[in-house]
Amino acid sequence: MRRSTMWHVLMARHVLMAAAGLAGAAVMFPAMAQVPVPVGPDCVCLRIAVDALGANLAATRQSYDGMQAEIGQIDSQLAAERSSMDVNNPAAIARFRQLLERRDTLFEQSKGPGFSELSAATDRYGARVQDYNARCAGRPMDPGVLAQARAVGACPPPY
Repeated sequence: MRRSTMWHVLMARHVLMAAAGLAGAAVMFPAMAQVPVPVGPDCVCLRIAVDALGANLAATRQSYDGMQAEIGQIDSQLAAERSSMDVNNPAAIARFRQLLERRDTLFEQSKGPGFSELSAATDRYGARVQDYNARCAGRPMDPGVLAQARAVGACPPPY
């Protein structure tokens, strides 16, 4: 019994010494414990995809904003013509109706396909950014590798 107790004491001492040695190494070399792992090709491809989807989102947003601006411009034109229109002039009424039809067409397009396209582009971009952040954020990326992958299109289709 005494022999097994002595063995346990010796083992406990060795475990404590090993733990102290590891703790000392962590104190002496804290930077080694915090060195981020460089990104692999997945992160480079995700970054390229995020950039491409961001550019697509910006173009879609610009198109949608342009459509909204044109609707606003036509609204102003309609208001100006409405206040000074001669209701007895068939040409003025035809011009007003044509302008109103153009405005209604743009409005329907902006709230239907235009908005759906913008919403889908926003969702795609957001999902890819979340994926990138979850897998790659805070990890160093070599700008040369990123530039080379962009230049040669080295990423497979899912990206």
